[in-house]
Amino acid sequence: MTARILVVDDVPSNVKLLESRLLAEYFEVVCAHSGAEA
Repeated sequence: MTARILVVDDVPSNVKLLESRLLAEYFEVVCAHSGAEA
């Protein structure tokens, strides 16, 4: 079973960086750019 991680940040470069690092570690990543979107 793969762990799912929610990344929320209003800075797109932070989201992209975290997403790429977590995907490299085989996590399932869901991204949002605001609390409302999450």
